[in-house]
Parts: sequence; structure tokens; C-alpha cells
Amino acid sequence: MAPDLTFSFLGTGAPPVSLRRAGPSHLVEAPGRKVLIDCGSGVSQRLVAAGHRGADIDLLIVTHEHSDHLVDFYQLVVSSWHQGRTRPWRVLAPAPALANMRAQYEGFARERALRIAFEKRPDATGLDVQFEELREGTIPGLGELAIEAFLVDHRPVEPAFGLKAVLAGTSLVFSGDTRLTPSLELAAQGCDLLVCEVFIDSQMPVVPGLRSAETVAAVQAYHMTPAVVAQLAARAGAKLLALTHLVPPGADTASLAREIRTAGYAGPLVVGEDLMALDVGERLLRWNGATLAL
Repeated sequence: MAPDLTFSFLGTGAPPVSLRRAGPSHLVEAPGRKVLIDCGSGVSQRLVAAGHRGADIDLLIVTHEHSDHLVDFYQLVVSSWHQGRTRPWRVLAPAPALANMRAQYEGFARERALRIAFEKRPDATGLDVQFEELREGTIPGLGELAIEAFLVDHRPVEPAFGLKAVLAGTSLVFSGDTRLTPSLELAAQGCDLLVCEVFIDSQMPVVPGLRSAETVAAVQAYHMTPAVVAQLAARAGAKLLALTHLVPPGADTASLAREIRTAGYAGPLVVGEDLMALDVGERLLRWNGATLAL
């Protein structure tokens, strides 16, 4: 049997606060490897709830500099140290996101020194961070797990990246936050799992004092609607489509699924919820004690 490639939804939300959906964060697992994608609000709690620890993460990849994708970075570092982490963090992110994360890290320098000196823990190495700039291409150091970063279009936030992970011939593609782009189209061709963000335009009405028509149009312009996602998945021949980073987080998911079907994708579909885990090769979905074969 081929080794398992697993994708876990830790946080499927967006900037609006949601008790149901934590901030954007996902986990890719292969034998001996755990790669965390983004570290949105609540990531440390969601890792523990999913049966993982920040202490065991091999690599953190942040896809772009938006706050909802990196706001809990320092909390992740400290909570992982309290779990017994004894190796430095390896962090890859685009230059603008790295600048923000470095500022978080340096902003807590005094607090960190006080903790180390007073708490007398056996090893402070787990608080160290190795920052690396994320660029296009294959990310080294992951053994049999091949992860490739590719540029997407989330302007004016740039650069922004999507990711493709391959293990023993099984592939998953993670869109990141983006408009539809040729790079995503290319990466998604024939993939076993396509994970896409989604802006649910039918459920984003104008609300006086909260969002204008101009606001809705602007936000929609750098994301993908259900119709765009469905047509992408159909053209690519994706064997399984999963949706995450739901905007709005409180969307009616049954209605969303119907939109995907109506727009032309007839394959297996998962509307992501926090703490779902997908075994990509066997197409098994585990959530809340249930296991579904897709």
C-alpha cells in the first residue's frame, strides 16, 4: 500500500469572527512529515483538537501576508515550546509576510527573555525561528513529500502562493487566496484533491454600515466564486474537490454545494469544516468520529 498523504482542515474561516470556523490553517501529513499551511487565529487550539501538537510541526508555510493567515504566529511558537518543542521553527513565507512575522517575533523579545530566564525549562531551542523567503519551486528538506510553491494572483497582496504536494504519485493542490490563474489551472490538472478558497457571492448581500456594493465587488475581485471553483475543478479533472476559507464563514453550506453542482462539477465534493481530515489516496473523510468513503 502506498504511504498516506493526509490533509486536515484546522481553520476554514476568514477575517470575520466565527465560533464555528477558526482562522485559515491546514495541515499536510506524510510519513514522518507534518507541514502546517498558514497560522490563523486559533491554530494552536485547533492543532490540539485534531490530535496534533505545534511541537511536532516540521515546517510552517505562510501563503501571503494577510493578517488572518499569520496572526497567531507568535502564539504558535510559545504554545509549542510549552508542549516540549526542542528544535527551531522552520518558517517559509513571502517577503512581506516574513517582515510581519519577524516584527511579531522581535516585538516579544523581552517577554521571551523573561520566560526563558524565569521558567527554567530544560531547553529554549524551541523558541528559535529560522525565517526563509518562500519562492516559486520545490521546497527542499521534506524527504519523499514533494511540495511545490507556485505564484497565484491575490493583488494587491503580492506575492501570494498556492501549493502542490505529491507523495508516491498521490497529489493535492491548495489554491491559496487567489483569483483564477493559469498557474492554478496548470497545477490542478488531474490532481487527486483540489482544495480551493471560495467567496460565496450569492450569500454576501450589501449591508448598510457594514459593506457596500463597492466592498462586495472589491473582495470578490481577488477571490473565486463557487461557479469559478466548480468550473476549474471540472476542467482540471480533479478527483475530489474540497472548499475552505469560506467567505462568509456562516454560509449555508448545503446551498453552496448545490451551487457547485449547478455550475458544472459532478465529482466528489467536501465543504470543509474545522477538524475534518482527508486521506487523499484512499479518499476517506474523518470528522467528529465518523468516517466516510468518497
